[in-house]
Order: sequence, then structure tokens, then C-alpha cells
Amino acid sequence: MHIQITEQIKLALLVESDAADILRVVNLSRASLGQFLPWVEGVNNIESAKKYILDRVNSGLNGSRWFKIYYKDNLSGVFAVKSICPELNIAELGYWLSSDAQGNGIISQVIARVPNILKNTSAKVIEFRCLEQNVASINIALKSGASLVDTIPDFAFANNTMQQLNVYRVGL
Repeated sequence: MHIQITEQIKLALLVESDAADILRVVNLSRASLGQFLPWVEGVNNIESAKKYILDRVNSGLNGSRWFKIYYKDNLSGVFAVKSICPELNIAELGYWLSSDAQGNGIISQVIARVPNILKNTSAKVIEFRCLEQNVASINIALKSGASLVDTIPDFAFANNTMQQLNVYRVGL
């Protein structure tokens, strides 16, 4: 399954055989990704890259869908509907991009297509969870029209400091 976002951006389902490409992209962007994504440290060989993929695509969470992002025909990151809460109809999104793909509006363009991606689900709201110092992700949430609805104090140690987790939501 492929989802064409723009002429230069497409999504394809993330599969175990993507491990070598995921590892390559993580290795090229390890410093920037590692600032806010705790899993980066543990993805350091093919087996751990396979585990990263399988843990996500087989999460068992309701509505979970994981995609690799292609930008100009290069694997450049991951985009996910991490879960859809059936009681609240909230779809939590997650994503990361390689350093060389950042700054091209890729995630914002993908998020603009989320209503189509979620059209046959119960989701009525999308949710972003961002560490308080992850300015790039916060800006993506705000640009999508989301508002800060909650904070979880002392959520994670990242970027050399204990950070709260900000929760942003916007209706579809």
C-alpha cells in the first residue's frame, strides 16, 4: 500500500525487511534524533532495527498503522498512527525524519492528508505528544491547528534534562 502525498513525498507500509534502510537513516541522523527519541540509542544493528520495526507494526494497539516516508525516492523517516482510542476517538500520531530531510515541510504535508488516512476509522481528533524542548515537533502540532490540552510532568530525561510531555489535539 502506497499513499502519494505530493510528487516528492509518499508513504508505504513499514515492514521488517526495511531494517537495513531504517538503520542507515538512524545512523546518519543519530545525534539529532537521539535528542528527543529514547529508542534511538537501542537501534544500533540490523537485529535491533528489526526489533524496532516489529515492536511497532505488531504493537496490537487499536488502529495502529506504521509507514516509512519516502522523500525524493529516499527513505527519510517514519510516520505512524500509533493508536486510535475507541472510547475517545483520538488518533495519536508519531513521526521522525532524517536530518537531511528536515526543513522541507514533509511532516506538515503528510499531516494535511491525515483526514484521508483516517477516513474509515472512528477517529475524530488527532493527538501529538511532544517533549517540551522538541520545538520542531511542537511547531508541527501548532501549525496543524492543534492546541495544548495537557502536560505530563517529569515524563522523560532527554537532551540532558527532565522534560514534561506536552499533549496537543486538533479535530479532524
